[in-house]
Amino acid sequence: MQNFKNQLVMINNDEFTKEQLVSILVLIESKLDIDTISETARKEGKTPRGIKTSNQYRKINIGKQTFAITGVKDCDLPF
Repeated sequence: MQNFKNQLVMINNDEFTKEQLVSILVLIESKLDIDTISETARKEGKTPRGIKTSNQYRKINIGKQTFAITGVKDCDLPF
């Protein structure tokens, strides 16, 4: 757990280059079931509004797009 904390602190302190951060982002994306709200709704046979209001998906914004992460509940974590 200490290693995880150190990595987060290093990211927060700008100790990685943009290329390194993109590599981390691509690796993380490959490990998560993350999609747009609409695509998640299609996959799950639900409505986009149902996905948006559900607390069964963690919603994050990247740029101007909102994504839903399947398997992670929406909560009040600071990140």
